[in-house]
Amino acid sequence: MRREEARRHEDTKARCRNERVLLVCLLLVAGCTSAVKSGRNTALDGVDLQKMTTDMAMQIAGDPDVQSAIARDGALRIVVQPVENLMTAEVLPRGASEAFTGRVRSLLSRHAPQQYVWVMNRDAFYNLRKQELDFELGPAPDSIQPDYALTATFRSLTNEDAQRRKSAYLCTYELTSLQTREVLWTGRYEVNKVAVKGFLD
Repeated sequence: MRREEARRHEDTKARCRNERVLLVCLLLVAGCTSAVKSGRNTALDGVDLQKMTTDMAMQIAGDPDVQSAIARDGALRIVVQPVENLMTAEVLPRGASEAFTGRVRSLLSRHAPQQYVWVMNRDAFYNLRKQELDFELGPAPDSIQPDYALTATFRSLTNEDAQRRKSAYLCTYELTSLQTREVLWTGRYEVNKVAVKGFLD
């Protein structure tokens, strides 16, 4: 009887060990699958858009030099430019290049509307007037002139071998005075990405 109970006890322990091993294997497989999914593409994506622009908006809002300029001159009149793409091989469509700066404007407008006046880009303004007005257009003397420009420049460095592609990004933002060319504020976002080569072919 005791021998039979001991055998059942050993069988139960063995099953428990096997179940634990199986659970560990399943967790490892799940972890590998997640890593592969996260490495399918090295391009900047929507996650970078949200992280980057949220960080830049917070930096601008909390910068002491920006706050000093607001206290001295009142609300800053800012024109927003699309991103300048200096990346090595990545294409940044017009819509995406505007989104990476436009979302900073949107966040600041929402959280501190009294501190900033957003001025439409000059070319976009004249194109809009040309489309909507029926008479001959001349200069617009009453238009608001911006004091600052919010710009961004994206750079990248990509290395590729038989197994993977690695891309490093440096995205810099500047708030620059259009009168003095002084850079009132600058911020940057850096990210490294790795893609498994099998998913790129």
